[in-house]
Amino acid sequence: MSLSLYTIPLHKPFWGREEERSAIAAMRSGTGVGDLAFSESLAREMAKKISAKFVLPTGSGTAALELATACILEKGDEVILPSFTFSSCANSILLAGAKPVFCDIEISTYNINPEEIKKKITKKTKAIMLVHYAGLACNMDKINILAKNFGLSVIEDAAHALGAKFKGKSLGTFGDIGCYSFHGTKNAASGEGGAFVTNDFRIFKKAEIIREKGTNRSSFMRGERQKYSWVSVGRSLILSDILSAIALEQIKKLDKITELRRKKASYLLKKLSDFSEKIILPRETEGSFSNWHVFAIRVPKRIRDFVIGGLRKRGIEASFHYLPLHASVMGKKLGYKKGNFPVTEKVSSTLIRLPMYPQLKKFELDYIVNALDELV
Repeated sequence: MSLSLYTIPLHKPFWGREEERSAIAAMRSGTGVGDLAFSESLAREMAKKISAKFVLPTGSGTAALELATACILEKGDEVILPSFTFSSCANSILLAGAKPVFCDIEISTYNINPEEIKKKITKKTKAIMLVHYAGLACNMDKINILAKNFGLSVIEDAAHALGAKFKGKSLGTFGDIGCYSFHGTKNAASGEGGAFVTNDFRIFKKAEIIREKGTNRSSFMRGERQKYSWVSVGRSLILSDILSAIALEQIKKLDKITELRRKKASYLLKKLSDFSEKIILPRETEGSFSNWHVFAIRVPKRIRDFVIGGLRKRGIEASFHYLPLHASVMGKKLGYKKGNFPVTEKVSSTLIRLPMYPQLKKFELDYIVNALDELV
């Protein structure tokens, strides 16, 4: 069969028989609701894997973000975040009654620029929400210094970053709260799902009440009280035990998933280095250990859409990524406009995501490289 007839998808979950058996066991052992045996095992396994004290499985990465902002923010607060991210970040801030304050990114990492953060801090600033884009670490040294000097909380959107590290420490564990995703496109995937992580006991106790519809049910489930009741405003943010069972097996495989992705990325980087004058390649910065959730290249703006179209015609599912939030319909309603953040706009208009997942074969990687050679 001709290679051009193959479809090389952008993502592919690394699922096997272990996930199937675990999901079936969860279905047979209970009702599938959250915080049963598999959910508890997932929380313990993940806490151990990333060296965190408290993990709460959530219905999605978005749910984890909403739980984070509900724990930290009050009406009228401001939160600084990159415009180069998904709408869930800004939505979680608005739903807490606070104001998202967009910020530009670094041209080298596509992560929030610490120098730009400092310019945005006001008396109303309560937190920094950062995004570890593609599994590459933000500059946590500078960001943590800023947060400490100005008394700000740090929320890490680590949806891309499970398995990635900075100076040997897991991304998502540097700030007050880390938010992870088990979406079907993520490195560890359960279809839908996420996790809220903190090392702060007070934040954890507040989060488990909000997450369980504002009740102290979690305390009841641990046998700490005879009955549970409504004690605060809350939401329903827990993860089904069936999806927790799948996520649990993925966490067990996380080191293998990360190792395989790093091998694929290393091979692509080596092969594409010959095109360095035409293609801007991603790179790990000092101290970073990427999980290569996304393998993103950049090409001149004038040919970006042509290259994406050419790759797709060849059976390779390539794509652009975030459209800047500040230039969106909602961004304009918040008072922003195109041109506010030039680096964000430059990256967004020149970036191409290439397929990246553990099952990629050498001949598929070579096929991607040859296709880029023809197109660029």
